[in-house]
Amino acid sequence: MAARGAGGGRGVSGADWDQQLADLVGAVGTRLRERTDTVERRHLEDFLAAVDEVDPGSADDEVPPTYVACFLDEPPPLPEAWACGHGWLNGGDRFEHHHPVRVGDTLTSATRLVDVVGKEGRSGRMAILTFETDFVDAEGRTAVRHVGTRIRR
Repeated sequence: MAARGAGGGRGVSGADWDQQLADLVGAVGTRLRERTDTVERRHLEDFLAAVDEVDPGSADDEVPPTYVACFLDEPPPLPEAWACGHGWLNGGDRFEHHHPVRVGDTLTSATRLVDVVGKEGRSGRMAILTFETDFVDAEGRTAVRHVGTRIRR
């Protein structure tokens, strides 16, 4: 467990931080594990209850735009990131919708690390990571692209 938080922004020498950040930058382009998920009515109902929506609609209705967030691996399974800090912060999410997602759809996704920026803040050093996840439907079309920023400090 100590290895998860080892190193990182606070109390790390400049040379160590520089190397940790360089390792993380070297991981840009890494594709994380692929997963396949099916949109199920019972999970949709739980999601809708969590966002205070009471009408699940019919089985033919599109799921809410952010529903696919349920299929993201959080925190992203990127070993190089564990050395850069002690915790994760969500820096924001964006969803690009290309095709409707409905109950019963099966989506395959894989997350890629697309950018890393090192910054010095009031609380110390941090690494700002940008991930992209494409959710591809059974026809091979990208239904949704998620772009997420995660901060390691």
